[in-house]
Amino acid sequence: MHGHRFEAKHHKRLDSPYRRRILPPKATLERFGLKKGMTVADIGAGSGYFLIPAARIVGNDSKAYALDASKEMLAVLKGKKPPSNVELVHTTDGYSFKIDSGAVDYVIASAILHENEPVKFLKEIRRIMKPGATLLIIDWRKESLRSGPPAEERLSPEQVKEFLVKSKLKPTRTLVLNTRYYAVVAKKA
Repeated sequence: MHGHRFEAKHHKRLDSPYRRRILPPKATLERFGLKKGMTVADIGAGSGYFLIPAARIVGNDSKAYALDASKEMLAVLKGKKPPSNVELVHTTDGYSFKIDSGAVDYVIASAILHENEPVKFLKEIRRIMKPGATLLIIDWRKESLRSGPPAEERLSPEQVKEFLVKSKLKPTRTLVLNTRYYAVVAKKA
């Protein structure tokens, strides 16, 4: 079911000037409600594209968890000397996050859902979320194929919403962000 994983050796692509222009990380997170004082988790944090700005937004008194199944990616992230409130978490299988249940106010899952078995993945995300917490999913549009995963591995916003409902998460907002990405926001009831 799930597609190929992004390879750590390509991490520089995640931080391209083009991506920063069409998907500015700090502005995107603020637009979708990340605020100072929240506990945030970036699932598939990669090289820290969203995680580092997220850690700065929530501030030093709050935790920013960087989860990744790739030790190489976590090493790249550590090498960037992230803010002191960042905690690196290696998730060996991609489905068991070493974070307490109900610990997180805000979860970022960017371009990662298609790499996993969505319902199993979302149920584990739901487990770590506090009641009322926000999940921001950013993923590849099916219509845009200049880069990213093959079309057949991409999920439409409708599919994502279906998976969210099956995982007992409530989709609240869907938005096309640009020519490449869309966002789906969900809440834990």
